[in-house]
Amino acid sequence: MKKFSIAMAFLVVCSLGVAQEKMEMEKKPMKAHTTAGYLVDKACATKMEKLGMKKAMEKAKNHTKDCALQDACKASGYGIMSHGKFIKFDEQGDKLAAEYLDKTKKEKDIWVDVRGSMDGGMMKVESIKDVKAKAKKMVKKKEAKQG
Repeated sequence: MKKFSIAMAFLVVCSLGVAQEKMEMEKKPMKAHTTAGYLVDKACATKMEKLGMKKAMEKAKNHTKDCALQDACKASGYGIMSHGKFIKFDEQGDKLAAEYLDKTKKEKDIWVDVRGSMDGGMMKVESIKDVKAKAKKMVKKKEAKQG
């Protein structure tokens, strides 16, 4: 009985340590990183995601600048479609995306690099830039292997 009590006490102490470490990690903001994908509005992306990775990426590639700038689409906010998953931007990211769309000459196939950090399921965006052609090909090759 004494061994059982000691073992239980040990497990409780270890569990508390793991819980404390997890809470500390959640407090720390994630480091900024760059993610590539198609810039799309949330209203359209929600429908695209339901199609599976390959079809979602095809739809995102053909998504037009005009659609993304329509009032309802713009009001839904922006994000990127990457590997068939939509990553929603924060308020700053929505502003940067709208500015990017206003300035770009691209009408569709709006593949971008987004620099920021994840906060839950949302990306806190620092910048949005055009992707270099070589980087775009590498990501698309990887998606083709997965799809």
